[in-house]
Amino acid sequence: MGEGVMDGGQGRQRWKQNPEGVRRAILDAAQAEFARHGYASTRVEDIAAQTATSKRMIYYYFTDKEGLYLQALESAYAQVRQGEAALRLDHLPPVQALRTLVEFTFDHHRAHPDFIRLVMIENVHNADNLRASGLIGRVNKGAIEKLADLLARGQAQGLFRPDILPLELHWHISALSFFNVSNRPSFTESFGGSLFAEAGQARLKAQAVEAVLRLVQAGADTLTPTPETPMLNPELTGFLTAWTEKWAALPPGASPADRRKRFEVIAAEMRLPTPEDVDCETEHWIDSKAGPVRVRVFRHRAGGTQPCLIYMHGGAWMQGSPETHWDITSRIASANRQTVISVDYALAPEHPFPAALDQCVAVARWAHATAGSLGIDPARIAVGGDSAGGNLAAALALDLRGSEVPLIAQLLIYPACDFDKSRPSYSENAEAPLLQVKGMDMVNAMYSPDTAQLHTNPRVAPLVAASHADLPPAFIAVAQNDPLRDSGLAYADALRSAGVPVTQDNGSGLIHGYLRAMEYCAASRTALAAMTDWLAQQQTV
Repeated sequence: MGEGVMDGGQGRQRWKQNPEGVRRAILDAAQAEFARHGYASTRVEDIAAQTATSKRMIYYYFTDKEGLYLQALESAYAQVRQGEAALRLDHLPPVQALRTLVEFTFDHHRAHPDFIRLVMIENVHNADNLRASGLIGRVNKGAIEKLADLLARGQAQGLFRPDILPLELHWHISALSFFNVSNRPSFTESFGGSLFAEAGQARLKAQAVEAVLRLVQAGADTLTPTPETPMLNPELTGFLTAWTEKWAALPPGASPADRRKRFEVIAAEMRLPTPEDVDCETEHWIDSKAGPVRVRVFRHRAGGTQPCLIYMHGGAWMQGSPETHWDITSRIASANRQTVISVDYALAPEHPFPAALDQCVAVARWAHATAGSLGIDPARIAVGGDSAGGNLAAALALDLRGSEVPLIAQLLIYPACDFDKSRPSYSENAEAPLLQVKGMDMVNAMYSPDTAQLHTNPRVAPLVAASHADLPPAFIAVAQNDPLRDSGLAYADALRSAGVPVTQDNGSGLIHGYLRAMEYCAASRTALAAMTDWLAQQQTV
């Protein structure tokens, strides 16, 4: 229950203790009700019921229904202006400041559809209430003044055209961001909802930024996307729409166990046909100090002695299995006529670090020791994985360095190699598709409850190892639109500095988890082909 909302017999006492909290709660509820029903159809009694206050109390604060509506409207506008003020645009270079403002406006309007509905209602009524509100004019005047300062700075530096007026610039920014929300229902009904999935919205926001910059910049014939305006491969849109719709069936606040079950169902529903030349039926159980661990073997039907890849699936260390990553492992086995051992390692939070890594070490030692019966070459064993699995693969290579299990290569696909969230990719891609920054701390703490180890223990964060010398050659694939991008790139740099051969794929236009989009996105298939080609080269005798 939010601050200021009344409950039970303590309501009157809390009114006295926190009158501003009560007022804020009433305004929030009023904004939602007026946006949903319009002025005429909104009942003050309903707002009172939602806030556990009374009609009399509401009129004490706001005089009457009209006064409540006006203040709700003013508050909605003030929130936009307050958000703009918090950006501190005067401390940024002009182009970056304008980019930041457009991105903020787009994101704000998308996150506050009630504000858009209130403005739409005012348009229907010819802005009568806006006209009655003196505060609206003062607040919006400040917004135009800020744009005037921004334009003046850019024009003084020769960056912006001299003939663009602040009010015109405000119109262009507002038009793109407003339409994105106001016309969503009718646009979706007419053309489908792909533009309103995460990938579509990311593209539209980047295009809105580009459109405004093209308008304003002096002599700008073309604009190249920058890290601040990541561009998504348009072929990912269909995948993201399907993916988002399937995960929508999971209720908010679902437990890790519930997420695992849903992930298995989604992966099974979206699984591609298994290559006919791969046998996927064999399973083994291997003992480890962290308990028995299951592996599924994907083996090319050509038989004979084959190279081997030990593969660790992604899933934030708390979900996933060999079955959820079937499409990846079966295609690697098919493309390279090899054996892939997919590890069903123990999952957090029930089995935190080091359980998963200890099991992966046991699997690698078992594969090397029983290579003859498995039909694999003990001198051609590689490790690999994606996301959390990439982290485990890198840590496994460190663990086995100098041991009796020689690794010939490591394939690291959008890996988490450390947990430094100050890297630019975390801010640039905070709301990227499939992986967002906001939930990372909780997930990381599930994997390593001793959170200090996230920054000190190379078995948790391979990048912090004292030395990366004598590790096997690496293929490191990152994605442009991924919070983990810079972690993978930093690990590539660390390996190169230690003399380890590194092949790097920057994943232009791609997202975290892009190998899941192979059915939709040619770039995903091309990336996997590059990985398998490289792996084949490393494992050729």
